[in-house]
Amino acid sequence: MLPTAKIINDPVHGFIRIPEGRVLRALSSPIVQRLRRLSQLGLAYFVYPGAVHTRFAHALGVMHLADEALTILTRKGVQISADTWESVLLGALLHDIGHGPFSHSLEGLIVPLSHEQLGEEVLALLEKEVGELAEVRALWRGSHEFPFLSELLISQLDVDRLDYLVRDSFFTGVQEGLIGTERLIHTMAVADNRLVIEEKGLNSVEKFIVTRRFMYWQVYLHKGVLGAERLLQRWWAVLDAFDCLPEAVRRLRSGLSDAVLDIFLRLDESIVWSWIHEGVDSIHPPVRALSRALLWRVPYKVRFLGEPSQATEMYQEWIEKLPPQAHPWKEWFWIEGWAENLAYLPAQGEDIYIFQKDNRLIPLAEASPWLRALGAPMRRFFVGAIPAALLESLLR
Repeated sequence: MLPTAKIINDPVHGFIRIPEGRVLRALSSPIVQRLRRLSQLGLAYFVYPGAVHTRFAHALGVMHLADEALTILTRKGVQISADTWESVLLGALLHDIGHGPFSHSLEGLIVPLSHEQLGEEVLALLEKEVGELAEVRALWRGSHEFPFLSELLISQLDVDRLDYLVRDSFFTGVQEGLIGTERLIHTMAVADNRLVIEEKGLNSVEKFIVTRRFMYWQVYLHKGVLGAERLLQRWWAVLDAFDCLPEAVRRLRSGLSDAVLDIFLRLDESIVWSWIHEGVDSIHPPVRALSRALLWRVPYKVRFLGEPSQATEMYQEWIEKLPPQAHPWKEWFWIEGWAENLAYLPAQGEDIYIFQKDNRLIPLAEASPWLRALGAPMRRFFVGAIPAALLESLLR
């Protein structure tokens, strides 16, 4: 365990200790502090008013759980140097530094890269403040000499997922997200240089998988949340279509450089909301309508359908109710798509391994075969529309 520099009180995990050295320097960096201005769940607070927690709080939680796991592993005889311990905590704390405003909702739209790709680029800037971070890169890429440490940060049962399930459950008030993070961490072990769960923790792992499935349908893929996120994405698309994107965004599309990354790191959700406010007075009706829809909380009203063929009839019914001024722009006010729930994918070769009392390692899919059916990807087709009765005031 590293020497403690300060303590932060977290509503989910209690006291979180911040070690001296590079972790404290990273935490104080503007690059990490900007995570305070990025929401963890995008526009989920349209549905769950308490879901206003930030990427910063989540990053602290992930670091805390990584620290707890390292403490347990060392008690079980695993040797971890102080430098590597620090790198694991940094890898946990910094895992989301590539996120932009509204996180996954606008990922790939503001900058045509994933948050993981941007994270690697931002890490290079952070090295100027914190010092060399090559071991953090190795942990993120899964190329570390000790694979179990990478699996602690990036796997089917990593500290990122352990934190966001309990944190999102706490702030949304959805009890289905509660899992025994403490028991899961206390049953972690290392075997064959990989992170495993001792047999006594099997039931906790099973609950983790079931909980993750429930949380996707209850929160992340909730109809209201889907409608809000798609509204934000369509608002961005309509800005692009009518050539209304701000100059800062145009520069972000010119290719990555330190100067471009600096622009990206200055963006936060307050700036995007200012762009939404400006859109209310746009000369382009779809920009005006979708900007107002965001400010007035009028998301797409989403319905899950048994078959995509059902969408045609619903679309026609909606069209018949549209006010005349909405017809030229109707394609902006209707959406269709698939919601996919990926709770557990053992077929991808990233299974969770259970360490039996007889020292055998078996995959979770074998230890709990009933999870195969539950964990398989589930897709639901959905349609959504801005209610026709509200479009007249949105377009006014």
